[in-house]
Amino acid sequence: MAKEQELKFPTFECVISNTVEDYDSEVEYFFLIRNYLAADLFELSLLDKAWASNYRKMLDYLEELVNSIVDLKSPPSHDFLVELAMGEELEDYITERLKRSKDPLVAKLIRASTRVREMMYWYVRNGKNAKFASGFNPERFQGLPFLRLVLTYRSIALSKNNK
Repeated sequence: MAKEQELKFPTFECVISNTVEDYDSEVEYFFLIRNYLAADLFELSLLDKAWASNYRKMLDYLEELVNSIVDLKSPPSHDFLVELAMGEELEDYITERLKRSKDPLVAKLIRASTRVREMMYWYVRNGKNAKFASGFNPERFQGLPFLRLVLTYRSIALSKNNK
């Protein structure tokens, strides 16, 4: 019985807050979602040849954003995301997009866009926590909505392109 009481869940040292955190902390979950998104963007760069360089730029942006959060440095420029999001503002229901599409990339883009929304959620939660607020400030958040929008717009465009 004494041995069971000694067992504890592992922790990690958080470089943002200089504290020891449990693995179920919000900051850990944010970075987990970021890893999923990075894998999605990489896969998209291999499958969507016409946009491969854009996905690579998004990967670079994501890496620079995370580095700015951890190192408490200025956020990366998201101007290229703003440019990619320019144009007619249109969004539709995800199920409509999936039903009309013949391109499997549409589902992958929707998944990536949804992961960005999830990152945004956890970013804001971390920003409200005093331990993490310096890393997760509103200035660094500004590019995430554009990243989501670019992925959404690309999924809409591909869903209408029924080859």
